[in-house]
Formats: sequence, structure tokens, C-alpha cells
Amino acid sequence: MKEKYRWVEYHKWKFKLRTYSALSNKNKCPVLMTRVEFGILGSYNGHKKSPFETFYMGGDGMSGYSSGYATETIGLRGYDNGSLTPYGYDGYAYSRLALELRYPLMLETSTSIYALAFVEGGNAWTDPKKFNPFDMKRSAGAGVRIFLPMIGLMGIDWAYGFDKVFGSKTYGGSQFHFIIGQEF
Repeated sequence: MKEKYRWVEYHKWKFKLRTYSALSNKNKCPVLMTRVEFGILGSYNGHKKSPFETFYMGGDGMSGYSSGYATETIGLRGYDNGSLTPYGYDGYAYSRLALELRYPLMLETSTSIYALAFVEGGNAWTDPKKFNPFDMKRSAGAGVRIFLPMIGLMGIDWAYGFDKVFGSKTYGGSQFHFIIGQEF
């Protein structure tokens, strides 16, 4: 096993951008969050692709299983965990775009609660040469976030995936996703 991965070399490129824009000057105003993410994992030897650091896309972004080693889980609400990684293989490229409207329900020093509505899209590819940032699996939904200093961030989202999943005739459909300790 050690010899199998002896000279595996790769390069990984990622771009992440997230902006928050207040929609008014009031203390308790809606906030628009935009997100853009891209990632590509390439190899120096075309005959020896890396099984390490691949992308596993779909679902809540917190859990899942992939056949590779040290995969990076990328969440996309409205789909099952890992369902957007083509045919169960490891992803070597991904893109994700999101637009989220957040409205604060309670802003206290000890607790923050806000509701949100979102639209997002993303996809993963097994071949970086087939990367197309506009070939998206789309979803939309709503959720709630609660921030407690002792516990951290918690939340629940309901999302609906509009597009067919790779290797299946079914659509993403209705999904509930739980968030604990991190924002995906």
C-alpha cells in the first residue's frame, strides 16, 4: 500500500469569496450574503491521479463518506451528502455559488437568532478538464440560525434540490440539514 502512493504529486487551487451587505442603515436590518467558491485538484502525472484532498460534494457539508483519502466535504443544501460527486467517485473540481438573505430576529450580546432564505447552485467533476462553473445543480430553501456563546452556531435548513443527481433518475428533492458549530 505504501508503494502504491509513493510518488503521487498534485496541486490544489481554491478560491473562496463571501460578502455581507446590509440592506438598510437600521440596527435590525436584513443582510444579503453572497458566496462564490471554486476548487481544482490537478496532477503532474496524468496517469497517476491523487486519491488525496479530493472534493466530496452535496448535503450538509458536515458528514459523509468517500472512497478516497482526506477528502474535503463541500455542502450544497437540497441534495444528499456526496450525491453531487459524479457516480460516487472523488471530485477533482467543484464550483458553488450562493445568495442568502438573512433577517435578524434577536440580536443580544449573549444570543443571536436570525432567519434566512437562500438560492444556491454547485457541481463537482471527476475530470478538471470538464470543469464548467455554469453547469450547476440548483436548490433553494429557508432556515434558522442560533448563536449561543457556550455552544456556538446551531441551525436547521430546509432545501429543495431542483436537478437530477448523477447516475440517478431522481431529483435532489426536499431535504432537511442540521448545522452545528460551523457555517458551510
